[in-house]
Amino acid sequence: MSLEKPFDLYCPTKIKFGAGITAEAGVEVKALNCSKVLVVADPGVAKAGLLEGVLESLKKENLPYVVFDQVEVNATLSSVMKASELQKSEQCDIMLLVGGGSTMDTGKGVGCLATNEGPLPAYEGPEKYCNPPLPSIAVPTTAGTGSELSFGAVLYDEERNYKFSFRSCMQIPKVALLDPHLLQSLPSNVAAASGMDALSHCAEAFVSKWSTHITDAYCRQNFYLVGKYLRRFVADPSNTEAAGAMLQASAMGSMSFNTARLGLVHAMASPLGAHFHLPHGTACAVLMPAVMRFNLLACPEKYREMALLLEGAAPGSRMMEQAESAVFAIERLLDDLSMNFTVDRSAVNEEKLAQMADETLSSGMQLTNPRNVTKTDVINVYRDYFRI
Repeated sequence: MSLEKPFDLYCPTKIKFGAGITAEAGVEVKALNCSKVLVVADPGVAKAGLLEGVLESLKKENLPYVVFDQVEVNATLSSVMKASELQKSEQCDIMLLVGGGSTMDTGKGVGCLATNEGPLPAYEGPEKYCNPPLPSIAVPTTAGTGSELSFGAVLYDEERNYKFSFRSCMQIPKVALLDPHLLQSLPSNVAAASGMDALSHCAEAFVSKWSTHITDAYCRQNFYLVGKYLRRFVADPSNTEAAGAMLQASAMGSMSFNTARLGLVHAMASPLGAHFHLPHGTACAVLMPAVMRFNLLACPEKYREMALLLEGAAPGSRMMEQAESAVFAIERLLDDLSMNFTVDRSAVNEEKLAQMADETLSSGMQLTNPRNVTKTDVINVYRDYFRI
């Protein structure tokens, strides 16, 4: 990595961390000079009572609000359109996004459409819209997506059976409130999937062609925290120390990939998730070993370092053997977290593989992958995952 390589490092979000920090949501809204709040959440968050503290903070500051709590598990274009109608009819000038990645991505779509004509799919890709979106404050209730600090969003277009991403530095939330208490009731499977998502962000940013010494520092600490705390967090999400560590690991993921970008895991995860209805974090997690095996040739030293940080060891007498230990570390983690998901292989054929490969390459995310990628490569990596 050259010390002379130019890069942009943009971290515009005010981060506030601490148990109970969501009580300051209302104060932060007022600090942004906004007057009416659209609170965005999913039904599970609302049912679990996780909105109570946030809404109480708005009442304390005499801030009017409306709630949209119909976000779907995989953020959909139709949910964005429903929430957008509510935002416009109520004339909300800020959003409070309380939830996981789907909630954050839904909110980013609403924010874009509040000030830009659309349609939203027309903005697929990087920096495609012109007008600054509605501002937002993010309150994550999972530890993994990093959406509270990221410039990207992924939505599922039901009509096209297609996941698309739209990315803009303007849609990064203004404030992120990282509260370990909000993770106490998280189901273990969600804790596992979101935690692996946090790891996948740094696993890709660390080996990216755009990696920097600064983003590598975030990634190294992410690997250490995930290796030490993810299993504990999944075993007991009410463990405040483990929850706080994973929230910070998640934040570091976003802070690294905002600059270093992602790679083939995320490029392939969107088609896999769309065609086989897997949540984003799960799709990224299960693809990691196959993609890492493909990438080993390009950056064995970094994979060796990843293994050392995750497990404290990188067995083998040769560099490639030591690098491959990172793949084994991920596979052990997936086993321990009961995340070895497989899909119905009878639905996988040559036509499906070719379609998914085309969709992978259309994302552009593979361009920063450490190893150059062809359509045949993508098909072969999918074959590795499907074991066909």
